[in-house]
Amino acid sequence: MANEFSGKVILVTGASGTVGSQLCEHFLNLGATVCAQVNTGTLAARENLHLLRVDFSTPNAAGAIIQSAIDAAGKIDFLINNAANQEVHSFGETTSEDADRIFHTNVSIPAELIALAAKSNVQVCLNISSIEANSARPGHAIYGASKAALDSLTRSAGQELAPMRTLGLRLGLVGKSGIDQAWPEGVNSWKNSAPLARYARSTEVAGIVEFLLSSANAWATGTTYDFDGGISAKANW
Repeated sequence: MANEFSGKVILVTGASGTVGSQLCEHFLNLGATVCAQVNTGTLAARENLHLLRVDFSTPNAAGAIIQSAIDAAGKIDFLINNAANQEVHSFGETTSEDADRIFHTNVSIPAELIALAAKSNVQVCLNISSIEANSARPGHAIYGASKAALDSLTRSAGQELAPMRTLGLRLGLVGKSGIDQAWPEGVNSWKNSAPLARYARSTEVAGIVEFLLSSANAWATGTTYDFDGGISAKANW
């Protein structure tokens, strides 16, 4: 696949985490300019990297992110809604404040960003979702519901905001430094359940994102893809 990202501008939210930072590195290496939204995290300085420190809880956060990216880079070609609130709350003890906080980050801000992107001549918007949109896990009821809502936004935006293409990517477990030691029971359960018997590398996520944004995928919109080692194709009984 030819490199078609040189000279393009990519806006990534949640850019300081495992997936977000890898996406930034990947597209910088392809010659793109990256506008990286962070809250409290940071990224090492690099040429063509613009750090946008915008807290999602501030008024008009979505507008500030879009305008800051345009001010820094002159345009936005691609938007990746990657930021997520992954708080764990047992179903019976989740408060309305908990739910509002999770939905604000995972649904409300992405919805605003998608709408603003369409008005800003963005070519493709990619929403990073989770297999928990379709598969319930204890403690993740509100998080899973928020990702299901994000998948619905992807479908609706694909219909209403063309010619901008809107896509989603439902991720399974993505490895990060120390995860095997910090969460051995979860990692082992995942490996025993997934047909490919391992978690994803963040570099693999960046690779599929490159394809989804590319002209090789130009006829797709309103679609969310599973990238989960085959676990979503497996019956749970």
